Order: sequence, then structure tokens, then C-alpha cells
Amino acid sequence: MTPPWPEPPAFFLPILHALDRLARQRGQTVWLTGGAPRDLLLGLSPPDLDLCASGDALALGRELAARLDARFIALKEEQATGRLALGGGRFLDLVGLRAPDLEGDLRRRDFSINALALPLAGLLAGQPRLIDPTGGQEDLRQGRLRLAGPDSLADDPLRVLRAFRFMSSHGMRLEPGLRERLAAAGPGLFRVARERLGQEWLKLMAGANAARAVLAMDRTQVLTRLVPALARGRGLAQNPYHHLDVLRHNLATLLHLSRLARDQACLPPELAREARDYLEPERRRALLLSAALLHDLGKPATRQEKGPGWSSFHRHDLVGAGLAARALRGLGLARADADWVAAMVAGHMRPFHLLGATQRQGLSRRAALRLLSAAGPDLPGLFLLALADTLAGRGPLRPSEAEERLIALWDQVSRLRDSELAAALAAPPLINGRELMAALDLAPGPEVGRLLNLVRQAQLEGRVASRTSALALARARQRRRGERPGH
Repeated sequence: MTPPWPEPPAFFLPILHALDRLARQRGQTVWLTGGAPRDLLLGLSPPDLDLCASGDALALGRELAARLDARFIALKEEQATGRLALGGGRFLDLVGLRAPDLEGDLRRRDFSINALALPLAGLLAGQPRLIDPTGGQEDLRQGRLRLAGPDSLADDPLRVLRAFRFMSSHGMRLEPGLRERLAAAGPGLFRVARERLGQEWLKLMAGANAARAVLAMDRTQVLTRLVPALARGRGLAQNPYHHLDVLRHNLATLLHLSRLARDQACLPPELAREARDYLEPERRRALLLSAALLHDLGKPATRQEKGPGWSSFHRHDLVGAGLAARALRGLGLARADADWVAAMVAGHMRPFHLLGATQRQGLSRRAALRLLSAAGPDLPGLFLLALADTLAGRGPLRPSEAEERLIALWDQVSRLRDSELAAALAAPPLINGRELMAALDLAPGPEVGRLLNLVRQAQLEGRVASRTSALALARARQRRRGERPGH
């Protein structure tokens, strides 16, 4: 039975009509393939379109680009793969047949739910006809992920990670036996270009079921192949505040943060509102969930036994930040994304440190300023990470009111931020990194960031109010550091 196909997104319709006319003139056939038929079946609007063409797909794409005054990029000449850049971050990918006929091409795809095709001419004429040689429509209806062919994983090992991405983004479950095949094919991921891994990782972590997918990755050893540093936490006991080893605690923190991202009902209204706005961008959500998974990556390297059942992990947040950045760069994430996650890992203990100081002597303005200066616009993310962290610790000595205390601290800090500290936080920094490096003859590196943070905190506290005094403070701190033993 032909499903009631909705039209492709309105943005693409004029381009698709132009492509259809041109293909007819050239005697070529074009099909809508890949994720577009799948998403249309689900009632979703695909952000980009994949099309397959008989004949010379690259020549067809170049001629279409010339007619539309658009830019055509040949991505893989040997595989007849090109991309039409349409502006506004929209793309249309056009590929040639990779088999003697369309059915053979579809059987070489990754999964049955992506081995679907719609003849473009029929779709635009209101007479769509689904081509489905592998039973992908029924698999989609059943929520079942199944390989399109016996060589799918061998043809492209990235499909191992992509399987878990579809668990996350589309809520798919693996067909019986697929988990074992993914585990066996996992070593092939080392042959995949890092940039491709990074793209799939971000899509996976942005999905509504990211935690479920990552847990499945752990059960197949795919997770620790991608991030070997996580494996060092397996079986590593902590202390009576925790009931899980370090690796399972990282996974549990991801699970709780994923739940908070889906449903903020347990949060007070103001934090819930800020959390919704903060987590709206998919990339930020993916990166914050990555920070949850990696937040205690530094514990194995910093563990010190203190007695039976007790261990300390001094500076594990700072050590873990460097490990997290290296792990994500190894996965192919951009340096800016890896550094952002590292900053969240480095700061994930700040709310807990402030909580301890507040219990002893109340929240001081200076302490709140330091936290606000360090967190900046990521204050909601930092508290969400802290809440997920404490929810994931259920040891016998864990305070029963841990979440309530964190939420009360959020309330205090955010009120200060929005009232008497708003003007101070809005003031521009007195110096920037370029000025600091020129004045103190510094090379780019962590020391520049440390000095900028020092000066910014002093500015917020009212201890410096001019560029001259800011540079004097930085120069004095640099001189003291140079005088310490080992510097």
C-alpha cells in the first residue's frame, strides 16, 4: 500500500522541480533515497536531502548548480558523490548508482530503514511509489534496526557507530544478533576518518535516547574502543558516598543528565526554564552529555587509598579535563568543542566546593562572583551536570538532601547574578588575551587563560578598575609564579 506521503520541505520544492526537468532533458532518472524517505514516513521534515541518479550524477549536479547559480562540490569523484550548497546551511547531496541497478544500490546501504527510494518524478507529480527491496518500511514500523545486506559493516565500519546513533535519535532497537555483529566489527572503527566519527558522535549524543545508546555501546566494548580512558574506571571503587565504580558512575551521570534534558519537571520553575533554553541547541546538548560521560575521567589517575573502602581523587577534575579534551579530539571533534567539554569537566566540582563553604559560613559575594565568572553563560549547564552527578551517587554516606542543597545554592547564586551582580557581570573585561600576551611577553597557552580569569575575578570584586591596574595584577601574579620552586 502506498503511504500518504507528505511533500518534501517547501524550501527544496523549486530545486527538486528544476532537478526533475533537467534530468528528463538529459534522459536520467532521479530517486529520493537515504534518510529522506525514512523521515517522511515518520512525518519528519528532513533538514537535507539525499538523491541518487542514473548516469553521470556529477555532470547532472554541476549543470543544475549552473542553472540555479549555486555552488556544487564534488565530495568523492571516484564514487560520483557531489553536494549542492543551497545557502542557509541547507544541502542537497547527489550520488550515482553504486551497483548496476537501483535495487542493487539500495542493498549496499547501511540499514534497511535507509534502503528506501522514491522516484522523484512520481513524488513531485503526486504519485509516489516506494521502492523497498529490504523490508525497511516494516522495520521502521516495528522500530527494528537491521542491516541492509551481509557486507554492510565491512563496507563501511562507521556503520557500527551509526547503529547506536539510530538507537539514540530514532529510538530503534537492534535486531537479534546485531549486537554481536557490531561488537565483532568494532575494531574497524580505527580505519574511519576522525571527522566522520566526530559527526556521528555529536548526532548520537544529541538524540533523545543518548544514554540508552551509550550503555549499549559499553556492552559491546565499542564505547571503550572509542574512548579507551573510560575503561580504566571499570571496577575502580570509590568511597561510601558512591555505590558504583568509576565507569558505571560516569554512565549513570549521563543517564540522569539525559533524563533532566528530556524532562525538567523535578526542577524549580526558574531553573527548569533556563535548562530548557540552555539545552535547546542540539550541539550544546550533545557536548554537555559528553561532559557527563567523561566528567570523572581523571579519577583513575588521581586515586589515593585512604583506608578500607575509602579513596580520594584530589584534582581529578583538572586532570580529567585534559583527558576529556584529548579523547574528544581523538574522536574527531573540533578543538573548540573539545575545549568546551574540558572546561565543563574542569568546573564540575565548583558547585560542590561552594556548597561546602556555604554550609560553614554562608554564601559570600566573593565566592558567588568567582563561580559566576568561571561559569559565565554556562551556569545552568554546570548545575545540571552537578545535579546529575549527585543523582548518580547513592552510597550509604550520601546526604539524603543532596539535590535540595544544590537547588538551593542555584537559587542563591542565580538571584545574585540577576540582581546586584548583573551590572558587574555585564561590564566588559579590562584586558583581552592579545593585550595580555603583548604586555607580558607571553606565548599562547594555559597561563594566559589563568591570568585572564584572575584579572576578571579581581575586576568583578572591585579590586581593579583600569587596564593599567589589571596588567599590574597579572604581572605581579606572573612574577610570584616564577619565583616558586619548580617554576
